[in-house]
Amino acid sequence: MSLPLADLLPAGATPTFSGHETFALRGNWLKKSHDILRTTPDLFYRQDAFVLLGVGKNMAQSIRFWGRVCGIFAKSGDSRGHVISSLGHHLFDDRGWDPFLVTPTARWLLHWRIAARPETTFTWFYVFNMLRGGDFAIPDLAKEITDFVDRQGMRPPSETTLRRDIECLVSCYCPPEAGSAALSEDALACPLLSLGLIQMLPGQQRYRLSIGTRLDLPLEIVAFAIREQMQRLNRKTIAFSDLAYAHGSPGRVFRLDEDTLLSYVTRIHEVTNNAAYYSDQAGIRHVAWPTIDDPEIAHHLLTQAFDSEARYVSY
Repeated sequence: MSLPLADLLPAGATPTFSGHETFALRGNWLKKSHDILRTTPDLFYRQDAFVLLGVGKNMAQSIRFWGRVCGIFAKSGDSRGHVISSLGHHLFDDRGWDPFLVTPTARWLLHWRIAARPETTFTWFYVFNMLRGGDFAIPDLAKEITDFVDRQGMRPPSETTLRRDIECLVSCYCPPEAGSAALSEDALACPLLSLGLIQMLPGQQRYRLSIGTRLDLPLEIVAFAIREQMQRLNRKTIAFSDLAYAHGSPGRVFRLDEDTLLSYVTRIHEVTNNAAYYSDQAGIRHVAWPTIDDPEIAHHLLTQAFDSEARYVSY
């Protein structure tokens, strides 16, 4: 049974199916917009925004979309500009965690930001959290999403808008086939491509979501995701089944099989200074996190994750 959209979306929010102007996320866009916003907070309200960014007008709109979706910046209180978030500063300052997005940690973090929340990129949320069977063709997926939104009593997007949204998602995660006219440097610039989450089925116009181990997914990022899921649900304990299968869970968003997720969850105490722990008593598996509201823990987890990779990175 489908969950009502009201149970998935924040109060007053509606699903979004556009804004990227059909451009997949490009890693250098986030750093570039961050650097300009530091001195020009009204960047995206200026007529010459595309000139300052060195891109076309539609690309400038796409950069604004992706910056907001990834949580790098947000509208200022007076709606006259944008404010760089704490995450934006820590990630993209010149001496930040990973300003050029060269680490798997940064890429998994961005994927979580994009796919775990339904209010900003609903097609991404639907594919990684709600799609049944794990494979799709673009026309079939468009109809499935349209029918879902329609059943919720909301107006679905146009067929063209939705198809473009799905095509943009595919281009973020699935590189064009060798010899394809779409194969270009720009098409390979999305930092999410290296995650290997979506694969084209050979000789078919169908795509499959991969599932299994993620050798480059840090334990700290999984713990970060678990904390966000628990906060969203306002819980201090959460069943392992919810971590594996609930909408907006690390199991769904990172496409982890149950054994792989369990291998992460049983070690959560290692990266939280024992603040969180896994328990399996009488066959009831859950994670408890009594100090879930500690505002420092998210920063601590991300700092640890990037620090653990720093010795392998040179800019």
